[in-house]
Amino acid sequence: MTQSDREPVFVRRGRWVYNTRSPVARVLMFATAVGLVGLYLYASDNGQWSESELRDAVHEAARDLEAQPRKVYFGDESLLRDALTATEEGPGADLVIKPADEGASDSFEIGAAFVSETSCMRLSPPEPPRAGGRTETVSLTVRVTQGPC
Repeated sequence: MTQSDREPVFVRRGRWVYNTRSPVARVLMFATAVGLVGLYLYASDNGQWSESELRDAVHEAARDLEAQPRKVYFGDESLLRDALTATEEGPGADLVIKPADEGASDSFEIGAAFVSETSCMRLSPPEPPRAGGRTETVSLTVRVTQGPC
């Protein structure tokens, strides 16, 4: 063993810092830097939707909505948000779902924050009117197109 192998990993210079003369401390400094860069890249990748994630989520949600009859409790927009979140494709947050037209209740533009691409989802039949507080069970037909409605 040489003298540099016996250097302490940390030294006190007003506060505890890595000892740059220690080979173990140099390895730890490099591992810390690589770990922080990796953590930053992981967090920035998982914090936003990508265009492919959004596209896949929209198509998977459309298949799930058509798969079985369902009750619409809080409106089609809530139904779409639940179906898109259930796909677990993107981060789940930052979804932008808005009716294509003010009067139309069957067409929705779906996008996400920081994503330029949007999809148009048309539901057929439109949400049925509620009679006496009851919700109707409906079998939906969903049509998806890329771009705005």
